[in-house]
Amino acid sequence: MLRLMNSFKNLGLDAYPITSNLVNVNVVRWRRKPRKPMWKGTAKSKIFRVSPRPQIPEEETVEIKRLYNKYRTELKTITKFLTLKYNEEFQQKEDTDLKRKEFEEDLRNCMRINDEWNAKQKVLREARSDEELEEAISKARQQKLITEKKREEHMKLQSEIVSKEIESSKHFILPEMLDAEIEKALANPVDHNFALDLDGNKIHGRETIPPPVDKKVATSQTN
Repeated sequence: MLRLMNSFKNLGLDAYPITSNLVNVNVVRWRRKPRKPMWKGTAKSKIFRVSPRPQIPEEETVEIKRLYNKYRTELKTITKFLTLKYNEEFQQKEDTDLKRKEFEEDLRNCMRINDEWNAKQKVLREARSDEELEEAISKARQQKLITEKKREEHMKLQSEIVSKEIESSKHFILPEMLDAEIEKALANPVDHNFALDLDGNKIHGRETIPPPVDKKVATSQTN
């Protein structure tokens, strides 16, 4: 502490250039390397140890207190002086117009970058929109072809059904033809009962009785 106070005696305010970053700087003293670090804490063997109170002569105590008070007063004075001095210099050097110009320049630069980015995104967006439109048109054309093909197939099927119905309608019995058809059916009775012989011949008539077939002959023919 004495060494520090002696250095303050020869220190002038204009002796060394002091920047604004050195105002309000607190110096932290660290222990020597052979000692353990400060953040390790107290050792377990020394937790309950009570260090003996140092016996300092009264004259030395008074001198230490005087030097400490002087050091604290001078340090506060220098700190306040440097703070006020450099704050005033900064306030004098501050140019409102210059800061406004810098702000406007920065704003214009940001707007330019934003416009460039928007232009790039517009090109990409339009290209993507064109691709999506072409894809949608292509899908619509394919769907249209599929729909037309299904419609043609459906119309063809309906035409076939209509043609068959028209063809079969030629044999329909109309109301004015009903009496004649009844008389024709009564005049020409049809017997739908029939039988098949071994040769595959069809024997019509309810009254027709096929000739008897020998079982031995039928068995030999089947084998």
